[in-house]
Amino acid sequence: MSLIHLDPALVPAKLRGAYNGHKFKAIVGLTVDLPATAGLWSGGSREFYKAVSLLTGEVSPLIMQDQDPWGLRQDHKVTIKPGFAVVLHSIFCGEDMGLTFYIHPDNAATLLPTPVELTPYEKLILIATRSLKSSYGGRDRYEMARDEYHCTKALAGQPYPTRAQWNETKTVLVGKGLLDKRGAITVKGRNAI
Repeated sequence: MSLIHLDPALVPAKLRGAYNGHKFKAIVGLTVDLPATAGLWSGGSREFYKAVSLLTGEVSPLIMQDQDPWGLRQDHKVTIKPGFAVVLHSIFCGEDMGLTFYIHPDNAATLLPTPVELTPYEKLILIATRSLKSSYGGRDRYEMARDEYHCTKALAGQPYPTRAQWNETKTVLVGKGLLDKRGAITVKGRNAI
């Protein structure tokens, strides 16, 4: 299964249902595993699944979520049919985590981002921006990334960039739409790495 981050502006209203947030992602695959606890609240967390027609937006409930919580509930594997998505609305510890669309590979082409070629410095900056705070303990992201193995392995043997190279590469990434003007990673930037 591959994860795709979705631009909220490109998610049709018929697939959103009553959700009015901006957190969307898609996972391409053939099946979805529904846990026995699907639809139940526990510790302020809940995962609710439904099937949605990609063409009409018609919603179909999935097995067992509306069953008696004291009954015989068990895990289920749901096969994703072309033309449909299994939509997961997830709330974790009271925080709305958004919608995840599980879609069949035949329907993924419209969601797949255009492949982007990244230089090692561009990859380093995107990984650092995605995973590190902008500053911490008096050190900025440039300094913190130098000490993080998961960031520096993106360099593929190249020397760590100078601060001027870092800033120049950030400007290029903003121009490509992979970072926004503030330097935060965009949906396009998340998909690029």
